[in-house]
Amino acid sequence: MMEYLVNNFQSYAEAYIRVLIELYMLLNVALLIYWLRPFMCNQRSVYLSAAVYYALWLVCNYAGTSKEMDRILTIGFLVLAILIAWLLDNRRNPVQKVFLFFVFRLISWLSIELFTEIGFWERDLVFKFDWYQHSVEATVIEFFVWNPVQYGLALMLLYAVIRILHKTYRYKRDELTWQELILLLAPAASLLLVKPIMSSYFFLWMDGIENGSIKENIPANPYRALFCLVAYVPIIAVIVLYQKLKEKQEEEYVKDSARKQVGDMVGHVEHIEEIYERMRGIRHDFGNHLTVIERLAEDGKTKELSDYIRELGENIESLQPMIKTGNAVTDVVLSETAEKCEKEGITFESAFAYPDGLDINPFDISVVLTNALQNAIEASSTVSDPQIRIKSVQKERVFIINVRNIIQGRVYITEDGLPETSKRESGHGYGLKNIRNIAAKYKGDIEIRQEEKDGKLYFIINIMLMGA
Repeated sequence: MMEYLVNNFQSYAEAYIRVLIELYMLLNVALLIYWLRPFMCNQRSVYLSAAVYYALWLVCNYAGTSKEMDRILTIGFLVLAILIAWLLDNRRNPVQKVFLFFVFRLISWLSIELFTEIGFWERDLVFKFDWYQHSVEATVIEFFVWNPVQYGLALMLLYAVIRILHKTYRYKRDELTWQELILLLAPAASLLLVKPIMSSYFFLWMDGIENGSIKENIPANPYRALFCLVAYVPIIAVIVLYQKLKEKQEEEYVKDSARKQVGDMVGHVEHIEEIYERMRGIRHDFGNHLTVIERLAEDGKTKELSDYIRELGENIESLQPMIKTGNAVTDVVLSETAEKCEKEGITFESAFAYPDGLDINPFDISVVLTNALQNAIEASSTVSDPQIRIKSVQKERVFIINVRNIIQGRVYITEDGLPETSKRESGHGYGLKNIRNIAAKYKGDIEIRQEEKDGKLYFIINIMLMGA
């Protein structure tokens, strides 16, 4: 077998390398899919854009075009892959698609370049041994063993870098702006210039070997290997910096949301105080009302008496909330929600009762109700038969709030268990985070489900609170 391989080494070596490269590219595209998946809502866009990326390599590798045409094809296919990823991913986050393909192309090149350089060292190392120089069999074995090791290590490094980037890039579904793209890519942009320089150096040396002007193999250079390693640092570091900025930005949004909710609570309290003030006024004037009723009755003015009593009853009725829960604050929250739903043509049903005997702050519950119901109202604007239902269940120390509403289509649930906001503007999507934070404050949590019933799709959120 060995003798046969030695005698036919040239033909087998070419076929072997071709198979290895094909396998390497297939695994490279598999890693591209692994890289893209957490960022995409529609996974179909991942596979189709990766297929276009693979077609790019096939064309450039087998078309036999010039280097200039290869560059044009590379840019064209990358643009096409980005466009497909954007169109099939609900036309969301186009700038991020540019970033994702750019970074993958870069780290993929760095990984194979690094181990190509290490391959030069491996070659120089084995050449120092006499048994290698004087043994054709050793040369054949080294060739068939080292090449898959080299490609395998390059893929392992690429996988490791992707894992690091996945962990570092935490806000994967946040909209990326062009300004942020420039911030992320600026430190790594110089690598685009280094890549053709290194490639030109390599091809120039190979051309020299072919025409006989250069007798030695390409020497191993520690600086090229060091460059490939160090090049990962700015890519990872700038993403870490960007995520820190996003985290700071999110903290500001949370604070703004909390300030808005405090303002809402102040409005609810003022509404309650207004009701109590009017009730005190009616109670203060109740003696006068009785006197007027008594005189109208004595004078036999039954019509005027009936109108006066009806008007007095309407004034008293206007002070009563539309929905009674057992707590003045939650009465106002649900009553205002009912009024808003009535104006917008949304069917609203409430079976909510304030928890009895549990040490839960009513303002915390009102924040939960306000956020959950506001999200439900916004989602109802896109459906033909909008319905919102809220109910509560109390069992000993456990208090559960259930809110359900009809939605137009399924929403994507992110890694943190919360649905991805459909709004593209900054500062949205913090309502459910606030609900979860309050639930955690009371040693509880939230559960989000989507289920179909009677041909309708319902979005359901259960909020569990543990009272003392």
